[in-house]
Amino acid sequence: MKATKRLWIRTAVGAAAAAALMGSAWAQETLKIGLLANLEGPFAVPGQDGYRGADMALKEKNGMAGGKKIEFVKVSSDATPDKAVAMTRKAVEQDKVQIMIGPLSGDEGIAVKNYAKTKPDITFINGSSGAQATTLTDPAPNFYRFNTEGAQWMVGLGEHALSKGYKKTFLIAEDYGFPYSQVQGFMAS
Repeated sequence: MKATKRLWIRTAVGAAAAAALMGSAWAQETLKIGLLANLEGPFAVPGQDGYRGADMALKEKNGMAGGKKIEFVKVSSDATPDKAVAMTRKAVEQDKVQIMIGPLSGDEGIAVKNYAKTKPDITFINGSSGAQATTLTDPAPNFYRFNTEGAQWMVGLGEHALSKGYKKTFLIAEDYGFPYSQVQGFMAS
């Protein structure tokens, strides 16, 4: 839980700093921050931990960041791109968040990045989506990443395998953005 709490504290502080660039939203007394976590599907338990970590961080800071009262708007996804965009759209368009943090999964991140392009006045902070395409290809100028991506996790491992004499390697991965990035990192060296 401590690592989750630290991640949410860093993300919330980063969100407050990014909001300083937002102009009119920063002038308001309360800053609405959307939190997109997976509370459905295979990542439901860690999603609950994420929300608890965010709540603990906010409580430690007395509900404030950068001199502004912080209000969280929590929405849930199921690790699919369609649901992630639908819930992000709800938080942005109906709940009027000024900053959106999330999502978790690789393909969710790509989809939310593409949605971010339609909302240039909103600041989007990638939760933990590790797909390389989230920020490397066709980036959204208002979508920020403060975490590593899948290729970074694996780069150098291919070279190491070659140095050990392995000439053929089989990589088994699921069929979505994050594992694609991992394989790219392995193959890069």
